[in-house]
Amino acid sequence: VHIRSLSGLIEDLFELSRLEAGDIHWSLQQVRIDELVEETVEAMRPQADAKKVAVSASFADGLVPVRGNPERLQRVLFNLIQNAIRHTPADGSVTVMAESSGGSVEVEVADTGEGLPPEARARAFEPFYRGGDGAARSGDGTGLGLTICRAIVEAHGGEIWLADSPRGARVRFSLPRAG
Repeated sequence: VHIRSLSGLIEDLFELSRLEAGDIHWSLQQVRIDELVEETVEAMRPQADAKKVAVSASFADGLVPVRGNPERLQRVLFNLIQNAIRHTPADGSVTVMAESSGGSVEVEVADTGEGLPPEARARAFEPFYRGGDGAARSGDGTGLGLTICRAIVEAHGGEIWLADSPRGARVRFSLPRAG
């Protein structure tokens, strides 16, 4: 177990250092974010079911494609949905939503978990910061997931942030629309 988590940490650190150095050799293409979200949600369903967390997706009408790398964007979605499932108690829910907004598309991953206090929100995207209630958190994860998400989204010309939420956490990110 320790060797696997150590190799995961090393891989994450390499990926993060490449991203931060701008060492990015991705092919960019038109990506239908709704299809990517559906695919990722389905892949995460067994993990959600095992925790008795409902996971769903919804899309606004007129959703436009984004310009991006599908594998990297799927990594962002995977990390955000996995985090949301991890921090949501049984019988809670995780909802992924996408809508066009001006020249970009905004994607949101919202959960009904314990949420983040204001001081944790400011640090959520820092390397190795692992917010939340330690008792509710499993030991897996390197503490680099959100940092990598931010680096990938910013490399696409987008931004990522924690939105205000009356309950749980809401992570939103924007990506430039294709064309």
